[in-house]
Amino acid sequence: MVEGLEGEKPKSRLFALKPVLKFLPEIEVPKRHVSFKERFLWTCLALLAFLAMTQIPLYGGKSTVDIFQNLRFVFASYRGTVVELGIGPIVTAGIILQLLVGSKIIGLDLSEGEDRALFTSLQKGLAILMAVFEASMLVLGGWYDPRRVDPSAAPLSTSCMLFLILQLTLGAVVVLYLDELVSKYGLGSGISLFILAGVAMEICWQSFSPFSQGGQYIGAVPNFIHASVRGTGMGDAFLRAGLPNMLGFFTSILLFLLVLYLNNISVGIPLAYERAGGIRGRYPISLLYTNVIPVILAMAVFANLRLLGSIFPSLQGLSNLVTPPGNLPEVISEPIRAVIYLAIFIPLCVGFSWVWIYLAGMGPRDIAEQLRNAEMFIPGFRRDVRMMEEHLSRYLIGATLMSGVLVALLSAFGDFMGSLGSGTGILLAVGIAQNLHQEISRQRVAEMFPAVRRLLGE
Repeated sequence: MVEGLEGEKPKSRLFALKPVLKFLPEIEVPKRHVSFKERFLWTCLALLAFLAMTQIPLYGGKSTVDIFQNLRFVFASYRGTVVELGIGPIVTAGIILQLLVGSKIIGLDLSEGEDRALFTSLQKGLAILMAVFEASMLVLGGWYDPRRVDPSAAPLSTSCMLFLILQLTLGAVVVLYLDELVSKYGLGSGISLFILAGVAMEICWQSFSPFSQGGQYIGAVPNFIHASVRGTGMGDAFLRAGLPNMLGFFTSILLFLLVLYLNNISVGIPLAYERAGGIRGRYPISLLYTNVIPVILAMAVFANLRLLGSIFPSLQGLSNLVTPPGNLPEVISEPIRAVIYLAIFIPLCVGFSWVWIYLAGMGPRDIAEQLRNAEMFIPGFRRDVRMMEEHLSRYLIGATLMSGVLVALLSAFGDFMGSLGSGTGILLAVGIAQNLHQEISRQRVAEMFPAVRRLLGE
């Protein structure tokens, strides 16, 4: 740590990087109120730009292997395009920095505005470095080597490999700034928007695609209708491998409804408002307290393990263990693999759930301090942060651990049953859609009642 002026809190040595970080392009924070219509417009433009990028193929190489598979929807990644990396570099950079801050390895206090601004700049810079690293690993690992398909083909030249790395890196950087644009001028976050769009499109495609492959309709519903009309192949329509089936279709609907139901279960802690003469209220704690964050972080770890496993043969076994069975027949034929996957996935989600509440200011002490600052207290307890923290811990710690277990089980259940868009994708899509709905409602209220903007900090 670097000592500041006498009486001042010492600053992190990372502030020495500010002269370098200031050269990173930045989208300026709006200095005026951004109307709902304008936010909606910027959100649509960012989404259209991202979707256009998903249709731009990489020049000079073609993806020959796909190790990400069911993780693509989680990271808004599209094979063989300039957004092959998706939001992976952004999420990975966030995980690394949050763990470093949470473990006090780097001395940043995210409650301080200056430290928080530095953290944001560091995350952007690290995301760009991760994009270069991941792009290099894909290219050098042979993802685009034509000899994987045709041993007699000529290998990629050095200039071609460098150009592929450049395309992948630039694609990831554009996604990074589209996310920043949506976060500052749009609705919600770009990361969430891109995930939701990708999952929604994939579910629609797998459900209703009228195109055929191998003499069968790709879409689960058209294939089921065709089998019903013929009067044969009903079992195959429900359990066919390699293509979407009706078991996955119904599992997707069940999972969607189940996540909606669980998201609406909460426990209310009684509160009293000191300034309002002790008027009572409740502080709601959702059963899925940490929402889908643990799954995103766990999947980021799995994605990087698969990437390393494709390059280093010694890690190939571990890479296979973090790939779930993709349908019910696979689970039945490989039960040990399914159990091992759960044994890794559930503790990882619980661990990330635990870490996240402290990094995101959702821990018992953080909530207790927020209540004190808002002049609220828990009836029957002294107006002391430590007392409120102890009482809140009884609820928040349990909700945190339960949330990690439940989201892991829901995600794995969907994957094991072959749900369309993957179990993880549906879990993320529902959570993101609900958060986006709340953000839209908040913006509409602020639009209709300008006085509310001050309460929202605008």
